[in-house]
Amino acid sequence: MQPPGFELPRVGVVITCHNYRDYVEDAIRSVLAQTYQKWHCVIVDDASTDGSADHIRRLLEAIDDPRFSLLARSQNGGQLESFRDGFAASDSPFVAFLDADDIWLPNFLVAHLAAHLNATRPASLSSSDVFLVDRDRSLLAGTYIQLRKPRSSLDGPGVGIIPGKQLGAMAPEIGYASDHPITYFKPGAYGWMWAPTSSMVFRRAALEPVLAFPFKARIGTDYLAATCAHLAAGSLLLSECLGLYRLHGANASTNIAYTGGNVQQSLAYRAHEMVMANDIVDYVVASAEQLAAANGRGFVPGFLSQHAKRFGSLGDDPRVMPFLGRRSRLRRLRKRFAKRLVWALRRLFGKA
Repeated sequence: MQPPGFELPRVGVVITCHNYRDYVEDAIRSVLAQTYQKWHCVIVDDASTDGSADHIRRLLEAIDDPRFSLLARSQNGGQLESFRDGFAASDSPFVAFLDADDIWLPNFLVAHLAAHLNATRPASLSSSDVFLVDRDRSLLAGTYIQLRKPRSSLDGPGVGIIPGKQLGAMAPEIGYASDHPITYFKPGAYGWMWAPTSSMVFRRAALEPVLAFPFKARIGTDYLAATCAHLAAGSLLLSECLGLYRLHGANASTNIAYTGGNVQQSLAYRAHEMVMANDIVDYVVASAEQLAAANGRGFVPGFLSQHAKRFGSLGDDPRVMPFLGRRSRLRRLRKRFAKRLVWALRRLFGKA
């Protein structure tokens, strides 16, 4: 058989680290252990104060693999700036982000690439399930419950994806066949459907305009990146657990002990949600023409209507109103009038 007339894609891996000296070696070695070997990894240290950068330098000298490099920031810029710096350090067609306190299992990259290169539905990003562990890697849960994978008939209109055999026959190193379902969700599927940052692999072209956008949020980058990239071509969700998501009490989004079920967000992160919600509106409004061309004229109004419904105060936002239909605008105006009337009557009769 003649060799295939293509090269398998390289993956740019970005490990982001801020004061995770105790964990970052596990993350780095999990990249080194990947069964798919066509990757380059940049570790971005965001001005850590715990000696992380020096620890990483010594570790990389010991490993002595030219696929690794360290980018040490002189000033702390937050998670988004670390994403941007790591993204800019590579030109690979696929990009994966790994938080320094998390770990990939050996088949992480090959499983994601096999999913992306399926013969049914290309997508902007993929996300796989993860095991939840504590700081000492003791197992807490066998799934991340927010991942929108098949659990019951109530989980929404996803499309099942069957991995193609043709590519695996031509290039055995990418011929990964999982017994766990893969589901595709179109760009119109709304809401968080992914596992956290370390579960995601993006197509570079889908993520590039997202990371170039002037968001105001410094954290919650996985929410911004996944939500906005998803709008371009949808998401592939892998039901297989391909990594370890570590809950150690100092996570950016949660510092609450795991009680089962959903991973509870910290009060500070929940307060930050409106900043991110507004960032999403800015991005969608600025990209409205491109999104409409890709997904149809009603796509942007439909997304903004759902987004405003979830984040109630956005319903009266002058950025959102022009995209809503006449009925939606009238409905919101009636609600606003009713609220003000109730408030006025309470004040009147309260004083009386």
